[in-house]
Amino acid sequence: MTGYDIQTLADRAEITDLFVSLGRCLDEHDFDGLKEVLTEDVVGTTPGGTKEGRQALIEQARANHEGYERLAHQFNSVLVKVEGDTGTVRAYVTGAFGHTDSPEPVRVLVGEYRNKVVRTAEGWRISELTVRPVFRVGEPAPAL
Repeated sequence: MTGYDIQTLADRAEITDLFVSLGRCLDEHDFDGLKEVLTEDVVGTTPGGTKEGRQALIEQARANHEGYERLAHQFNSVLVKVEGDTGTVRAYVTGAFGHTDSPEPVRVLVGEYRNKVVRTAEGWRISELTVRPVFRVGEPAPAL
């Protein structure tokens, strides 16, 4: 491993926080909060297909998460690489989906995220979001 300068460490911390914010927005149904996570021209490739534009991804997130009252997205094995005003993030995300009547999830998904981020005037934002499914347990994902 090579050493990191202070700016690179600060950038990596902000980018990691960006992904925690993504999970928080989904867990709390704060779909408007995704506007502070995604670029306007973001491209997202998920099991639901490829969508272009922030609003299209927000609508897809709403459709896939709104029907569940209990949500928990956990990010692990996060690897952030920064090169100037761009970067990449690779992480595994486990998402548990459930309802208020039971603490047992009805669906658990594990996906590999490979994303691109860019520095904007407002801070780091996700410009490309790619989700590759790894595991799924429970009810099938909705078709989009």
